[in-house]
Amino acid sequence: MSDIRLTQDAEYLLCELYEAYRTRRKDGMTSDKAKLFGGSTAIQSEFIQQWPTNDIDEAARELSRSGMLKCHYGDNTVLNCWLLSDGITYMEHRFGDKLDQLVQRIAALRTTIFG
Repeated sequence: MSDIRLTQDAEYLLCELYEAYRTRRKDGMTSDKAKLFGGSTAIQSEFIQQWPTNDIDEAARELSRSGMLKCHYGDNTVLNCWLLSDGITYMEHRFGDKLDQLVQRIAALRTTIFG
């Protein structure tokens, strides 16, 4: 899994969802519920207000092709998605317990994507 290469958009979405997953687990949510994120509109309103839903959809499709996210679509829009074990494992091996590095990476990607 170390040879996986993602666009910055897909990496940003994965980092945001993984950070939310970790927070949910820390707050006592079960793993199966913590992995669920709804559709691109829900993700936009809850996590990334400044990002158009069509960009979220495209990043989610890339993560889905990489085996990190499972998505259900309607009219080419993400209606529901959840983190897969491979996505969580990838992020755990990348950041481990260094959540400060995760937060720094999210900030760097935000700057790159949104200016």
